[in-house]
Amino acid sequence: MRAQMNLPALAVALLVVTTVTVVSLGMADRAYLSAERDADQRRVAVALSERLVAPDAAVTTRANVLEDDALADLNAPRLRTLFPVAEGYDVRVRLGDRTLASAGDPTGGTTVRRLVLVENRTETTLTPNLSASDPAVTLPRRSPRVELALTPPSERNVKIVKTNEKVVLRNESGLRGTFAVELSRFETTTLTFETDGPLPAGSVEVTYYPAETTKAVLAVTVDE
Repeated sequence: MRAQMNLPALAVALLVVTTVTVVSLGMADRAYLSAERDADQRRVAVALSERLVAPDAAVTTRANVLEDDALADLNAPRLRTLFPVAEGYDVRVRLGDRTLASAGDPTGGTTVRRLVLVENRTETTLTPNLSASDPAVTLPRRSPRVELALTPPSERNVKIVKTNEKVVLRNESGLRGTFAVELSRFETTTLTFETDGPLPAGSVEVTYYPAETTKAVLAVTVDE
């Protein structure tokens, strides 16, 4: 009789143990899946942030230096095209307090932050005073390109233009008009003008594009 009376209590105890076990396993499984998802999001966020600041990235001028003009074109379709690692995820890329691109709806997820430099180039024009004894001008700051407006008087000709002793323009009959010349952004440039006589002031106008850099925080958020 006593054994029969204990059977319901035993059944209840087994039910409680089974329920607790199932709930515990479910919680452990959810915790494992959540940890695995967070690790995957972080992996993608780190990979995307590394690709964004790589020296050969479409938005950098060199490693860890972002080009401000290129960032203006970084919308969601371009982000996914340039960086396939973000495919299948909701992604947001921010620089400081502005959003550069947002693909999908990243409401949570994992965020990776990097300290970067942002390079912005401004147009600067100078009119060098060239003389027969010193027909050269050194750009005060480095520039990836230069535009030359050559307007010598009719009795004078600019025959050759050199950048650091390299001939980039040549015309024995005379160079006149506007010319674009690519420069090395890694060295200071000296422009030398070979003429058939001294040039009056204003015969040469040089436009170049020096860079200014500022620090900023790049934040990459990846969500599923």
